[in-house]
Amino acid sequence: MKKTAVLSRIARSTLLILNIGAVVWLLLCKWASLSDVAGRPSLLSLLSFSCFFAVIANLLLILAWLFTRKKIRILLSLIPLILCWTLIRPLFGLNYFGNKPVSVTNDLGLKIMTWNVHMFDLGEWTKDKAAKVKILKLIKEENPDILCLQEFYWEDQDRSQPYTEILQQLGYPFVAFSEENKMHKGFITSAAGKNELINIGHAIFSKYPLRNQQRYPLFRQTYNMLGVEVVIDSSNIFNLNVVHLTSVGFGRKEMEYISEVKNNGIDAQDESQSKSLLRKLRDAAANRALLANRIDSLKRRMDYPQIICGDFNDVPGSYAYTKVKGKLSDAFTAKGAGLGRTYRHIFPTLRIDYIFYDPAMLKIEGYERPDVDLSDHYPVIASFSLRKTKKV
Repeated sequence: MKKTAVLSRIARSTLLILNIGAVVWLLLCKWASLSDVAGRPSLLSLLSFSCFFAVIANLLLILAWLFTRKKIRILLSLIPLILCWTLIRPLFGLNYFGNKPVSVTNDLGLKIMTWNVHMFDLGEWTKDKAAKVKILKLIKEENPDILCLQEFYWEDQDRSQPYTEILQQLGYPFVAFSEENKMHKGFITSAAGKNELINIGHAIFSKYPLRNQQRYPLFRQTYNMLGVEVVIDSSNIFNLNVVHLTSVGFGRKEMEYISEVKNNGIDAQDESQSKSLLRKLRDAAANRALLANRIDSLKRRMDYPQIICGDFNDVPGSYAYTKVKGKLSDAFTAKGAGLGRTYRHIFPTLRIDYIFYDPAMLKIEGYERPDVDLSDHYPVIASFSLRKTKKV
């Protein structure tokens, strides 16, 4: 009996130590969501990528305490989970019921689609030669009222090519562009002329009139926010902003290394490569914090209810997510289900593409993330009904 009692005490003590560690982990994740690391990169900011796992660890410990005589210790994790609810809520989509199909729209509805199309697979990264045709087909089938594309490209000498005119013919007469980069097309595909240049950036295609287009510089010459005013009617006007925040910039070799570590575990790890990856992640998080602060400042100057969407390259629980979202609502949180993964590689918890909206103007009706492998990102779609607003 004494031996059993000793083993029980050791087990409870071990569980207690693990519980304290899990709570500290969760609280540090909360700190990461609020800590402005702009200009001062910190590895602690990367804890936001582990938030999902910190929550799961605390839930498992609650379950473990239920099978002991110290059931009161479930409070060790339960209280921090409650206190961190605003951090936890965006991690999981709980809307398995009551999510209307996003394909259903009417005169009082609005359907928005955002997608990082990765230059329509110009470099044939998906190994699917028909990817570009399938992207256009999906857009046609979904038929959103407003289409926001990141990593869209157009020919330097003719903005109508290769995809602008095609998309306009699908029913989008109103278009806005914002360039982020210009490069030789031959760097990406061998099927290009010697001096052929392309512009890469954001694009908005709309069935509704767009006015007051703005290219808001965020950082250096590359990063910017594309802003327009969308006029539904005289009573319904809103600011639509599209962003593409700092990417980590992993190359092919780095992605292969990550894949190798995932497949073979710790035996495949290389210290120098791991440190390099961490530095890139850390620095990118600091840059995104800088951009997020700038976006927050710009939001405060806008006259109409806002929608912000795009590729944030950061997860819920990050400072960039928290700052840009502010008092807006997250379409996934409101109507999504599951983990909502939007980036196809690395981890299944990477939801990094968002549609934020003003709930005072828009009532969300549905959310969808089509499971297609036509880009490195999945498209994100949300449908809304318009609330009655005062005439401006």
